[in-house]
Amino acid sequence: MMRQIVIAGGSNAGLSAARELRRAGFDGRVVLLDADAQSPYRRPEVSKGLLSGKLDEGRVAIEWPGNLEVERLMGHRLVRLDLGRRQVEAIRADGGDVQVPFDGLVIATGARARPVPFGPRLPGVHTLRSVEDARGLRKDLREARRVVIVGGGFIGLEVAAVAAELGQDVTVVEKDKVPLGSVLGASFGAYVTALHRSHGVRIVTGGSVAGLVPGPSGRVAGVRLVGGEPLAADVVLVAIGSLPGVDWLIDSGLDVTDGVRCDRTCAVAGADGVVAAGDVAAWWNPLYSRLMRVEHWTNAVEQGAYAARRLLGLHDPAGFVSAPYFWSDQYGARLQSIGSSLGHDAALTLESDGPKLVVAYARAGRLLSVAGIHASAAVMGHRSQVLSRISIEDLECAV
Repeated sequence: MMRQIVIAGGSNAGLSAARELRRAGFDGRVVLLDADAQSPYRRPEVSKGLLSGKLDEGRVAIEWPGNLEVERLMGHRLVRLDLGRRQVEAIRADGGDVQVPFDGLVIATGARARPVPFGPRLPGVHTLRSVEDARGLRKDLREARRVVIVGGGFIGLEVAAVAAELGQDVTVVEKDKVPLGSVLGASFGAYVTALHRSHGVRIVTGGSVAGLVPGPSGRVAGVRLVGGEPLAADVVLVAIGSLPGVDWLIDSGLDVTDGVRCDRTCAVAGADGVVAAGDVAAWWNPLYSRLMRVEHWTNAVEQGAYAARRLLGLHDPAGFVSAPYFWSDQYGARLQSIGSSLGHDAALTLESDGPKLVVAYARAGRLLSVAGIHASAAVMGHRSQVLSRISIEDLECAV
């Protein structure tokens, strides 16, 4: 019988799991541990409202519900999972050791920014994942004139838009032929590239970074490209993806190759009474019949709730079925996507009218996802078709 459940990770998936445990009637002890003393907060706003100054930290924070009766141990860095003793081990901010036993465990330790791989990290070089990261980057952006962003993914492009609107000289270095091309295809990538160039952002594609250039003071002064001239920079953001938060699980015996390996019900492989949710979970998504690890807000919230029900045996045995949804705001334009376009072999433009663009992605003739810009209603209107994986022919007839 479960009398004590530990939630490892206090961001959106952890909060959602705590809420669902109480909603489902669990009346035992719930203990939550998180290294970030500021969790939870609206993570999408880290590279949007918080960085631009349109929102302050108070408005980004999510107030923890006082009626959940959860013992929150914030500022506790997780260091080990001992499945034999069924306990989680952590280190407090003051250096003290903590061991917390569990009957059930929710792993929701999220992800961290991939570290800077270009030698020693110089002052003025940033990654972006947390509120603390945004605080430091925002300060440097206010004092900079030239900004170089390594990586043309969503985080990189959102920061490029913020820096351009602040009047900075901005360059984005993307290793592929077009930003977002591997995710949303050539036409969508070309649209987003044109949007940024229309706001004065320089996009360098097919570029590979050889290293960082230090200035006389030791602060970053530029980015050196392979076979090219250095790009002058006062501030550099390295936005080259993320890594799941599994460092504390390395010697646990769990499969953490790319996140915590789970079955379709978010149950962790090789561990009884342990589930995972959010950015750290690599689960078998029945909708796409493959392992997926999704780093989007809505997925964390929905999966956290499902994982809590799985722990209590109140889950849908069919599994956690997800058509991931995300959005990105750039220059006042909202880009949205429903589903996963990974592995698509066809991209069909459904609408292209002025600033509006809607594209459908398919594999082997079946719909995978739909993405759009200036097209909120159109994208969400295709949700049921994505969930039913209709044929691309039927989609064309329905448009």
